[in-house]
Amino acid sequence: MDDGGHLESPRLSPRTKLAIVIGIVLLAIVFLLQIRVVLAPFLWAIVVAYLLSPVVNYLNLRGRLPRLWSIVLIYTIIGLILLAGSQYLFPRIVAQGSVFVEDIPLLEARLIQRIGPRPLGVDITSVVSQVLASMTGATNNAKSASHLLVNAAETIVQIFLFLVATFYLLMDGGRIRRALSNAIPETYRPELTALARQIDVTWKQYIRGELVLFCIMTTVTAIGLTVLGVPGALFLGVVSGALELLPLIGPWTAGTLATGVAYLHGDNAFGWSDVGYAGAVALLYFTLRQVEDYAVVPHVLGRAVRLHPLVVLFAVAAGGIIDGFFGLLVAVPVAASLKAIGAYVRTKLLDLPVEFAPIQTLGGGIIEIPIHGRIPSPEPENPVQEGTGTT
Repeated sequence: MDDGGHLESPRLSPRTKLAIVIGIVLLAIVFLLQIRVVLAPFLWAIVVAYLLSPVVNYLNLRGRLPRLWSIVLIYTIIGLILLAGSQYLFPRIVAQGSVFVEDIPLLEARLIQRIGPRPLGVDITSVVSQVLASMTGATNNAKSASHLLVNAAETIVQIFLFLVATFYLLMDGGRIRRALSNAIPETYRPELTALARQIDVTWKQYIRGELVLFCIMTTVTAIGLTVLGVPGALFLGVVSGALELLPLIGPWTAGTLATGVAYLHGDNAFGWSDVGYAGAVALLYFTLRQVEDYAVVPHVLGRAVRLHPLVVLFAVAAGGIIDGFFGLLVAVPVAASLKAIGAYVRTKLLDLPVEFAPIQTLGGGIIEIPIHGRIPSPEPENPVQEGTGTT
């Protein structure tokens, strides 16, 4: 009881506090795993809001356009782009993709004719059947009208959730960040704010870099395959650009796919043999890969991630297992975030000075991560004098 006659609230011991925190974290993980299907539109909304927030801020601050109308303007522009694409570009991609799927049985027959039905013990017919089933949705369940209606309803709901979540993240992103910052104890706020900024900058640089890389590689690959006369060049270019988003395994998969199509198709306007034609496509992908690695990636992605290739490979594999395609896309920035958090925890456990390495930007610039408002450690009142042993 204090001087005012009020009962004092009992204080929790450090072990009790730690147990409560661990329990809350475990419950949160279990809860998120249970609702992971619903999380998809919100996760995509976070990614899109990351990309669009600088544009909204620019229109709001420099263009003096209210934040609401800035978001409406961006939604309108994106909608017009999608509408134009659906009228001109998307139909061609879908048509070439459909032809590609229809030609798979023919490519299968040619492959069996050249290397046999079971190379290295692999049943080609069985593998092709599984690929066709996954690409065309050829299952009894998928053909039912009720299943199609359910899928359509789920898609509409997810799109609605995505649009609404993106809108609120763009509208109230600053308030959300301030609320999270104010929830941090004042002693740790400067360091944790700097840590959050490092993670934030890493994600933004990685996502923007990957989008630029997708546009560049899709365009260049589609043009190169068109010049070589590869069937479905536009479709293969889009697929190659999408696979570029998957570190390490994506580019090799794209090159193997296009080379295989060229080899099995055979016919070409240059009069080359099947092997020579496939070799030309493989050389195209190899050349583009070298240009990408040494000229594009250093300027586009820079050193925003700083992960060993083995760590990247493990992160991509783990991301795919945990959350499919979305997990593959975000595996690398998530691994970079965990690396930053682990480094911070290590410095605190070992009582080392907390510092954050600068991050290279999309154009080769450097973003410093200072710790603003750090509370200095108190000096001892009576320091011991060296060599005298007196105070």
